[in-house]
Amino acid sequence: MQSNKLPEKILAINFGGIGDEILFLPTLKEVKQLLPKSHVALLLEPRSRSVAEVTDLVDEVVCFDIKKRPLLPGDYLKLLQLTRAGKYDLVISSGSSPMVAMLLFGSGIPVRIGYDAGSPVKALLTHPVKLDKEQYAGNMYHDLCQGLRHYLDSLKIGALLRQPDNKGLLQIPQATVKPDSRKRMTEVLAEEEYKLQERLSARGSTTSGGAVKKVLLHPGTSRLAVQKGIIKHWPGESWLELIRKLLSSETGQPIQIILAGGPDDEEVMKDLMQALGDEAQRIINFYGKTKSLADLAALIELSDLMVCVDSAPMHIAVGLNKKVVALFGPTDPAKLIPNQKHFCALADNAEPRALLDGLGVRLLPDTVYRSSLDLLRAD
Repeated sequence: MQSNKLPEKILAINFGGIGDEILFLPTLKEVKQLLPKSHVALLLEPRSRSVAEVTDLVDEVVCFDIKKRPLLPGDYLKLLQLTRAGKYDLVISSGSSPMVAMLLFGSGIPVRIGYDAGSPVKALLTHPVKLDKEQYAGNMYHDLCQGLRHYLDSLKIGALLRQPDNKGLLQIPQATVKPDSRKRMTEVLAEEEYKLQERLSARGSTTSGGAVKKVLLHPGTSRLAVQKGIIKHWPGESWLELIRKLLSSETGQPIQIILAGGPDDEEVMKDLMQALGDEAQRIINFYGKTKSLADLAALIELSDLMVCVDSAPMHIAVGLNKKVVALFGPTDPAKLIPNQKHFCALADNAEPRALLDGLGVRLLPDTVYRSSLDLLRAD
């Protein structure tokens, strides 16, 4: 930029799944804090466009299918046209390849912030930032804000210098719940709870005394991860045993189990319900009742605890500051979930894991059960 005028139109680029977009939210939050009057457009993959349903930090969503195969020269031209069409003042991108630096340079956007991919391509960025992958991903993305701060400092605008620097703090995402989804999910859950009580009464069962704790189980994982060979699921038999343990009287407090899943989880949900048999009457099956990511966020908000594998729902639970027991297989929990007492990460650390080992989650159901009870009882 040739003047001290603050950038008004900002393009943020972050390709990846919903989980990646949730992890990118602390970066967008600081952009908005530093430039509260700016218009922020987020360029992402079509599969992740619904992230706008759980945040108010994005003014515009722009989609490009970076996973398309093969990507032809015309596709790259289209991507370049997308970056040029918005006439942005500043771009901040999480891509770390030399191709990304060349794309940003070709966009014609005057201020270009991205990861340092080494010489000579880092010269294509106006404000390169060191990439540190050995940390929580929320912090890794947030490091890009140092490039933004360096640029804004160069403008020598006093008000900017009074903004606190969040470098070094744990960058936990903050998701939001849409009021209409909260209202709808509250009503649907109340209706399902009523049906559950009717079923229990018909069976001659009663709910033990004390406050009922709502435990949301989400067995699903990313279909794209499976296609890549990254197996993060927990076997159906293990979910089945966990459900039966939670339904047992030894828990010492009434627990209401809510089973939820997305469109990709139809098979695993059907298998679980069939395997439960008559016991399925004792849980709330919420499959098909969440119509959007906003609905899922509302359901997570209404629950006391969520149990899930490393997945987008896990990141949403973290973004809502809800208690979560997250089950990890080949992925590294230190990079994907904050080290906080109400976020319980369970991982099989008996031996080093390869990302493509195909073994999924190898945790014992009793380990997950005990950790779930401990977290439910914790303040």
